Amino acid sequence: MEQSGTFIFLDIDGVLQPLSSQKRFKHDLEELRKKLAEQYSNEEYLEMDKYDLGAVYYDWDKEAVERLRKICTEFEAGIIISSAWRLYSPLSRLKDYFRLHNLDIYIKGETSQGGGGFRDEKIADYLKEHKEIRRFVILDDAYTDLFEKRFPDQFVYCRDIFDEDCYQKARKILQNDT
Repeated sequence: MEQSGTFIFLDIDGVLQPLSSQKRFKHDLEELRKKLAEQYSNEEYLEMDKYDLGAVYYDWDKEAVERLRKICTEFEAGIIISSAWRLYSPLSRLKDYFRLHNLDIYIKGETSQGGGGFRDEKIADYLKEHKEIRRFVILDDAYTDLFEKRFPDQFVYCRDIFDEDCYQKARKILQNDT
C-alpha cells in the first residue's frame, strides 16, 4: 500500500472493543494461543497475554473492524495507534493483534509513550514530527473536551463503538483536504 499522507489516530477500547464485551472469558484462551501460533506460524502468540489476545479475537466488534478496514482501503489510510494499548504492548505485538483481523498492513506507527500529557498532546506531537500527514481523523471514546478543543475538525467521538454514524463522520473528514 502506497502511503497517501492520510492517517487514522486510533483508540481501541470503546472504538473497536465495546467496554461491556466480555466474550473472551467464555473461551479456552490457552487453546486460542496455541491455535493462533499454529495458524500464523508465529510462536509469539504463545507468549502474548491471553486476555488481551482473547479480547482482540472474541471481543472486538466485527462490524467496527469492517468499517475501519473500509475507511483504510477507501482512503489508503494508515493507522497510528493512540490507544493506551500501546503502553503495554510493543508495536510489533499490536501488529500481531491487528493481523487477526487482516488490519496489520495498515498499522504505521504509534504516538509516543514517554512524558506526560493526554492523547491530544501525543497526537499533536506526532503531527509535528510527521509533516507528511496531510489528512487525518481521530477515533476515540475519551478526552472529548480536549480533542474538540485542539482538533475540532478531525475528531470523531465514538460513544460505545465505531458505528455507522462515526464511520460516516470519519469519511466526511477524510474527504476534505484540510
